[in-house]
Amino acid sequence: MDIQHLINEFASRGVTLWLDEGKLKFRAANGALSAEDKECLKANKAGIVAYLEQQAKDEENSFPLSPIQKSYLVGRDPVYDLGGINTHYYMELEIDATVNVALLENAWNEVIVHDDALRLVISAKGTQRVLETAPKYSIEIVELENAEQRLEKRKEWSHNIYPLNQWPFFTMRVSRVPKSKDVLHFDFDCMIMDAWSAKIALSQMFKIYRGETVQWIDYGFKNYCNDLIKFESQQDYSQAEAFWKSKINELVCEPDLPYAKPLSEIHNHRFSRISGELSVEEFALFQQRCREYRTTPAAVISTAYLKALLGFSKNDSLTINSTIFNRLPLHKDINSVVGDFTNIAFITLSKKCKNFLECVQSVQKDMWQLVRFHTYDGTKILKFKEGLSPMRAQMPIVITCVLENGQKSNSDMPDGMHQIYALSKTPQVVLDYQVTNFDGRLSVNWDYAEPAFAPETLKEMFAANVGLLKRLLTEKWDEVL
Repeated sequence: MDIQHLINEFASRGVTLWLDEGKLKFRAANGALSAEDKECLKANKAGIVAYLEQQAKDEENSFPLSPIQKSYLVGRDPVYDLGGINTHYYMELEIDATVNVALLENAWNEVIVHDDALRLVISAKGTQRVLETAPKYSIEIVELENAEQRLEKRKEWSHNIYPLNQWPFFTMRVSRVPKSKDVLHFDFDCMIMDAWSAKIALSQMFKIYRGETVQWIDYGFKNYCNDLIKFESQQDYSQAEAFWKSKINELVCEPDLPYAKPLSEIHNHRFSRISGELSVEEFALFQQRCREYRTTPAAVISTAYLKALLGFSKNDSLTINSTIFNRLPLHKDINSVVGDFTNIAFITLSKKCKNFLECVQSVQKDMWQLVRFHTYDGTKILKFKEGLSPMRAQMPIVITCVLENGQKSNSDMPDGMHQIYALSKTPQVVLDYQVTNFDGRLSVNWDYAEPAFAPETLKEMFAANVGLLKRLLTEKWDEVL
């Protein structure tokens, strides 16, 4: 018998089971336990005791979720606007030649052994623990009849929801279609790692796959989380709090965009992606223009996003939620650690700016402050604003920049392998701008809650964003309105 299911069944009827000095105890309302139930408890006593003892042991080895992980956990509850889903990332990598799945599987299992975030189990109680050892992970090979079946699988796999208290929080599989290239499908719940960490883990796997040596480190995500608690207890955040308190009334928490449906009516929904890009030549010119105007690419991209959305907003200003990959230097090898290092901060732009140059200078100024206060827990910021409803989708517009210093970013993928599709979804988010530089190109993607926008409206907004980025390549920024 499934002991966990049995305990949950009793709990649903108001029967509580616990251990007292190794002895099984129960509490129940009068009449809640029938004679048959008592016999069931007696018959399964040994299994229940063993299960509760293991739970207690697991609890001892648990450590708290980070603030952003807690936010992701809360978002799973459909009681919140745009809730009822998990924070999730999905990607597909096309392979020119048939991949050696057995070799890839061995490589991935070696990564699991060394990266403790891949052995995380998340609890509904708001804690997490690392399995000392994980079962051998098998990469499934899915044989499909045609490309249409692969697209149907994409719909399913791109919205996978991982049950709490179960390992793993990721899936890797290979799909095969006759007369077509193999595709590696990889997805994960972002509670265990952010996008940058996924690049690290895949890079490690591909290096092993090619027979190269990976320099493993004796420091993991659990070490970081424990060190972070000590670090934060020693910090003085008074200046960061003063800054955000001074900015709090400028933040537009519920932007008024042309939604097709009220956000309060959207739950358990699906996401889709609309994509564009700057070519290798365009992105090189874009970076040159950023240098000429003494701005960072991230500031220009964020400003173009804000400007495009302001054109469709009824608000006089607009605020976006900017994700920050916040790896504090608590260990010399912190940049090799896999985990969730996400923090958030907010960027606001007003329609009062006279031209794009004035706009980007305003945004750049704010972003320098975000860098200055990057260690401050961004989930605390909205607590300074009075009258906000916790059930409403606050700051539902997000920007996620995964830009590297160089022009290329391919996670050390083997020759003949390249990304053909990706999609993210996040609870309490209506629109997430995912921007990455791949092979010298700038990949521009909007991941959006499907029920929130009419297709034509979404396309028009996206075209305004990409169109503005391309205008910046040739026009004077103080003449771009």
